[in-house]
Amino acid sequence: MPDGPINPAALMLPVFLGAIVLEWWLTRRRGLYHPATALADVGTGGVFQGLELLFHAALIPAYVWLYSHARVVDWPPGAWQPWVIGLVGVDLLFYWWHRASHVVHVLWAVHGVHHQSEDFNLAVALRQPAFEPLTWFLFYAPLALLGVSLEVYLVSYGFNRFFQFWVHTEVVRTLGPLEWVFNTPSHHRVHHAVQGPYLDKNYGGVLIVWDRIFGTFTPEREPPLYGTTLPLRSTNPVWANLRILDDIRWRASQGHGLGDTLRAWLGHPAWFPEGVAVPEGPKRTDADYAKYQPAQRPGVRAYVALHYGLMATLAGPFLLHEPKLAWTTIAAGGATLILGHTTLCGLMEGKAWSLPADGARVGLMAITAALALTGVADGALVVPVAAGIAAVGLVSQGWLSWRLRSAS
Repeated sequence: MPDGPINPAALMLPVFLGAIVLEWWLTRRRGLYHPATALADVGTGGVFQGLELLFHAALIPAYVWLYSHARVVDWPPGAWQPWVIGLVGVDLLFYWWHRASHVVHVLWAVHGVHHQSEDFNLAVALRQPAFEPLTWFLFYAPLALLGVSLEVYLVSYGFNRFFQFWVHTEVVRTLGPLEWVFNTPSHHRVHHAVQGPYLDKNYGGVLIVWDRIFGTFTPEREPPLYGTTLPLRSTNPVWANLRILDDIRWRASQGHGLGDTLRAWLGHPAWFPEGVAVPEGPKRTDADYAKYQPAQRPGVRAYVALHYGLMATLAGPFLLHEPKLAWTTIAAGGATLILGHTTLCGLMEGKAWSLPADGARVGLMAITAALALTGVADGALVVPVAAGIAAVGLVSQGWLSWRLRSAS
């Protein structure tokens, strides 16, 4: 079986989920959380995590190969310089990756998924785009050439992402003198806002000094409106990752020749072909815009809460042992995360296909648990755990079906 560094998501997931629950509890009377939106944010992060399990198999070996065969600097054992290059370099490269991801349409098609939430809270921090590891790698790979080992890179990257989780909140207003140096909740609220003066500003990850140096800093003044100017109007995490790509395809098809095709993919996201009207529909900046909040059916919230809890409980140990698992088990785990978050979000929207599809997800989750336990634990646990997952799914699905029939 493969072996490798611990997936940092395994260690951070309980902290992140605990912080989200605490923030929701502290702000429950302020309306900062809406159930369907929060579920979509976490669900999109789950789809990201599902695909990241597979991307690890390609991107980590690619980084190691660059470090082993193409680095131009050799540091002595225990040198401090790689840590400085790693920590500062990840943050500086994040700034340029982030800036490019807002002005190059194909990169925005990936990163824009993170901005689709119309709320702003810690759950939004988990709304990570599924294909972002591919675009990150293009910007971070030069660190390998500078002699930053995989271990130093992963720690630097993990710290950068961990720090950014905490800036997705409205609870903290300002942090005094720290606002001059660090990215803060106030600065990041600006970044997520759709008002004209706030667009394409405050790209920093840990440090806001990059924005001050390169002219992209704007302070928070008017209360931000969150989301994207052309709203998603869906909780489906798979569609969220495809929506802007589909828009690029449409714009390219409406253009005139190769030049317009290139502009559709590589130009600014605001570009439209000459003579083509911007599609009609709700705009996030409209004064009468209403946030997307699908009506909830009886029993759905309880069912979704139960199965999100079950998936989170199983996901932690799975991610922790991921480097030791066979690729087939990793693929099954990734598919379970993607299917599960999609079906549970579909239930919140009242989609007819979602409950039968979630039955398939429960079966796949039981199989994945059995495969994972076979690889890392006592084989005696395989049958009881898999049977327990299947039983919870069967009983809860029967209960929800009864509730839905009774209400119709």
